[in-house]
Amino acid sequence: MTDRGRLTAALDTAGLAIQTRSAVPVMSGVLITGHDNGDATLTGFDYQTAITVTLPEAAHTPGQLVVSHAELRGVLSATAKGTSKKRADAAPVTLAMDHGTPALTVDGYTIPVEEYPTDDYPVLPDAPAAVASVDRDRFVADLARTHVATVSPEWGLPVLETVRMEATGDRLSMVATDRYRIAWATLPALPDTPTIPGLVLVHGASLAKLVKRLSGDVVRVGMSGDGSLFSLTCGTVRVLMRGHDGRFPTFKPLMPTTTPVAITAGRTELLTATMRGRAILKAKKETAMPLAVTTTRDTVTIAPDLPGSTAAPQMPVKTHGIPVGGRLRFLFRAEFLEEALSSFTADTVTLHATAATKPVVFTDGDAPADSADFRHLLMPIRPPN
Repeated sequence: MTDRGRLTAALDTAGLAIQTRSAVPVMSGVLITGHDNGDATLTGFDYQTAITVTLPEAAHTPGQLVVSHAELRGVLSATAKGTSKKRADAAPVTLAMDHGTPALTVDGYTIPVEEYPTDDYPVLPDAPAAVASVDRDRFVADLARTHVATVSPEWGLPVLETVRMEATGDRLSMVATDRYRIAWATLPALPDTPTIPGLVLVHGASLAKLVKRLSGDVVRVGMSGDGSLFSLTCGTVRVLMRGHDGRFPTFKPLMPTTTPVAITAGRTELLTATMRGRAILKAKKETAMPLAVTTTRDTVTIAPDLPGSTAAPQMPVKTHGIPVGGRLRFLFRAEFLEEALSSFTADTVTLHATAATKPVVFTDGDAPADSADFRHLLMPIRPPN
């Protein structure tokens, strides 16, 4: 027995891995397991991802059953109509067999729920061994700003939909690229926790959606030795995902080790100018046109690269490597520039560059281009001859 709030939250989390219109009926169900220690677990599985949520001390008897996820979730919601959320969430809930049929009892109602054959439910793979433990908030934040560099399925390049996870030394790194940009975050492993080398490619958008449901303070990251499985365990939630077996693009040589030019400006000011420039392009129906980032020794402007004379407000900037009277002009895709600037959190952002047409590395504050905890590389657009 548990309460409506906890059961609803567990169903919502497990439901992220449940197919609503599956050709295999049992895959529309949630696997509910009562364990000998009194805990109950709810599992959703779509062949690529399995999510298991533990409800401590919620099982009266050991056993398993598979019931319709949509129906169980719907009945919980329906029986809460007209009741305040606080009171509805606190209502005791029991799911038990009633004359051979699973039935949900809540708020005086006892409602039968559709059941699927337990034997038809696939056997889940064993979770890989943990290779690192990291801070949950840091993991979620860094994944959010890394996976923006993945591509959508419409591109037809599955390996570019992945985030490359690697545990090495006392660090966990995550990298994503669409070949026009690279987002690379490095997280420290928590003290006194062993880190075992591992490497896996994980679907970025799916993982970013799932990690919002992690419930604890520490994330234990698991990877199989062959890169076929990836797991996260945090609080009462465990996520198990199949790794992608493609070859991730080479990215380390593209990251410059030395950058003679550094341009540091206020992040909010740069982001605001970028958003305005992008909005101007949209208003003029010129969304394919880039934004021009033009910097002198003391100022920077961000303006749409439109035909004719275009001017934009100047912003103060601190530079290194630009001589008096010198000028650098980069052309960036507006969407990519906005996403890059949005991924940083410091008051200032530094652009590390070698030339106007060479890759530019963005970092928080004055962090170095070759070793910052988070780096976002953008490839400028070559101007037409």
